[in-house]
Amino acid sequence: MQFMVVILALIGFSSCQKTENGIGKAEFSLNLPGESGQLKSGDVADSGIVSFQLMVSVEDPDGNPVFSDKLIPLYAFGTGFVSENVEIRAGEYKLTKFMVINPSGEVVYAAPLAGSPLAYLTTRPLPFSFNIHPNEVTTIIPEVLEVGDQPPDQFGYASFGVTVIEPLGFYTICILDNPLLMAPTQITTARLTVYANDGWHYSFMLQAAVNHLVIRGGPETYIFILEKEGYEPQKLEFTAAELMATSAENPLILKIPWGIPPDQVLILQPGPEDGKDAMISNLEPDRNFGNYKYFEATFLSEPVLTVMRSNRSLIWFDLNQLPKSAIIRKVVLKLTYDIPVPWDSTVIIMDSTATNFIGGVLQQVIEPWEESKVTWNNQPASIEANQVFIPPFIRNSNSIEVDVTRLFVPMTANPLPSYGMKFRLLPENQFPGFRFASSDFPEPSMRPKLIIHYTLQ
Repeated sequence: MQFMVVILALIGFSSCQKTENGIGKAEFSLNLPGESGQLKSGDVADSGIVSFQLMVSVEDPDGNPVFSDKLIPLYAFGTGFVSENVEIRAGEYKLTKFMVINPSGEVVYAAPLAGSPLAYLTTRPLPFSFNIHPNEVTTIIPEVLEVGDQPPDQFGYASFGVTVIEPLGFYTICILDNPLLMAPTQITTARLTVYANDGWHYSFMLQAAVNHLVIRGGPETYIFILEKEGYEPQKLEFTAAELMATSAENPLILKIPWGIPPDQVLILQPGPEDGKDAMISNLEPDRNFGNYKYFEATFLSEPVLTVMRSNRSLIWFDLNQLPKSAIIRKVVLKLTYDIPVPWDSTVIIMDSTATNFIGGVLQQVIEPWEESKVTWNNQPASIEANQVFIPPFIRNSNSIEVDVTRLFVPMTANPLPSYGMKFRLLPENQFPGFRFASSDFPEPSMRPKLIIHYTLQ
């Protein structure tokens, strides 16, 4: 491999009038010892037509390009070559690329980059820094190697190639595989994601008909992930030969097993703007507490009046986000408190029935109400049917989860409408009660959360 030194002369601009902006000129000079098999002055015609060019890249200290892959013509100068002058502002720079290109567009010499396989042959691989001073000549000496048949990556430069992709087309159809269903077959829509072993993948929305799909060809096998809302995802594997054997009359049949659809989950935890809850108090029966940070049912003494105050709360969740075909299977209300209400642990808690219970209860509200207007005196009516009991508790966690399914899916016949839940004590004069965070509580994670498990028909 031939080795040669390229002298890069950067000549400061000089004239009778001194420049204010410090513009200089760069001249690349190639000094070749003897005759070079790759570069000869005779390759440049006497007419001045340029046969060779330099490709040069220079950056500033911050990595911003001053010029990138700039082509600079070479001219014969005796037994050597010089480039045309290039203006450059005075300052500090880095030479990041240097190549010599012949008339056929081939790189015949290149300066290797630091860390490249051929960098060890030079004493100063690229990039390296240099300074340009106004009205002064700065000489840069990059070292280049003859390229020969070496690929660009040996010098540290990026190379690229072209990969030809052969498309693979096939026909497919998706059905619900119900062994109890008699003909005709139930064709359905689904989402199909195709994965190739080279990392390629793409998702298709299958219509309820024969689908003609085109995927990336090449791999011998493919993984199919078949998804449909309300059903378990299916993972399938097919060979390229199986796919190519399909036709519009004989499509690949993808089956979704029929069974009990898995539970879907909807979580509702609204904040002050979307939440609907309010507290009502018997000591201030006409006052509205729609903007109140606690969701509570309490029976506590009023220090100023030396009387007992009974507080109740109302809450409603917007279930319009549920799909119209949803079948509710379970509903859980998660409540969180910051400071627990103290209570007498000697109180005997009987079984959870309306006659032998001390604690809190959630009841179905059967009349409409407005968060900003509801008071103790105009509170909506609630019913005991399907009510949910909350016994007193002492636990390390500051939250509880209450199964309130029966308030959304009545266990007994209940034709009455539902306008949310009322939280009250039972009885209301024997237990201090509960004080949880409401949707107006400043900490979002502590606000009431309704977790709905459902399936789709």
